[in-house]
This record gives sequence, C-alpha cells and structure tokens, in this order.
Amino acid sequence: MFKRRNARSILQNIRELFWPSMGWIRAFHYTKLRLVRLSDSTHRIALGLSIGSAISFTPIVGTHFIQAGFIAYLVRANFISALIGTFAGNPWTFPFMWWAAISFGSFLFQLVGLPASTSLPDHVSFSIIWDIIKNDPFRIFLPWLVGGYLLGFLSMPFTYFVFYYLVGGAKLARKKARERKLHIEAKDMTGQSR
Repeated sequence: MFKRRNARSILQNIRELFWPSMGWIRAFHYTKLRLVRLSDSTHRIALGLSIGSAISFTPIVGTHFIQAGFIAYLVRANFISALIGTFAGNPWTFPFMWWAAISFGSFLFQLVGLPASTSLPDHVSFSIIWDIIKNDPFRIFLPWLVGGYLLGFLSMPFTYFVFYYLVGGAKLARKKARERKLHIEAKDMTGQSR
C-alpha cells in the first residue's frame, strides 16, 4: 500500500543514505515537523531524542532502533522520538562518534590495567578486523562498546537540554501560529456575518 511506484535499486538506496534526493534542508524540516506534531510532553520527546542520540555512540549498528526503543519504554520517554534520535548517528557522524568511543574505552581499559589498543594493522580488510573482533575482543570491540555506552550516557544531559529547548520552542511557535490562524478565521467569520 505504501510502497514506492518505482522501486529503488540498492545503489540508489545507498546514495539516499548519504545524500537524500529531497535535500538535507527539506529532510531536516520534515523531521522537525514530525517531532513537533507528536502528541506528548516536551520532556518525554526530548528524553527520547537524547536516548536515541546516546545509543548512536555504540558499535552495534543493527540494534540502535531496538536499544533506543527499549530504553525509551523503560524510562517512559517518547518511543518515536527515540527512534528519530538514532539518526544523530549517520554516515557523516559515525566516524567521529566511534573514534571518540574507541579512544575513551581504550583509555579506561588501560587505566584499570586491561589490554586494549586503538591501533590497527597497516593493511586493514574486513577479514582482519573480523579476526581481531573474534579472537581478541579486548583489543578493539570491548573498549569501543564500553566507551560508546559511557560516552552516550555522559552526553545525555547535554543533548536532553538542547533538545528540550529546541522542541519546546518549536511547539510554542506552532501553538502561536495556530492561534493566529484561528484569530484571523474568527475575524473573517465575524466580518462575513455582518
């Protein structure tokens, strides 16, 4: 029922991930409108967004939606905003977020005396990285995982307040625009009744 008339190829889907055909500005405005129209409190929407963006620091990409939704359910945050918040992690931001998570996790592991390293071999391929993760998880994956969750947790208060004021301001602007529209319509109706 809601499928595209002309299905996209895999290459087109990948291109859309990095550069939406509707453009970044329109995609941003669409997401903003979806958030403002959510019928929930500003607190719950902001909490959901901060949970989603915090989960983006973690390395388990295929589970970001599941993790954000589960945590939002536990703390009674808005589920939809938590899913939208995971888009803070995208192909443009993942390298920076994950580098910070690996560095922070490795620092903590070395601080307590556990083996951890952020250095990779000179010639890196998927099979080499998979062997490192499988045979020596302490080297990269576990520091990345621990650092990702801790950085996400530490970033939540900051992102919560940013999102709270952004969503609150957008909801207030929408409310004022609706009141103005109703006021204009009421004026028009009283003018017509005369």
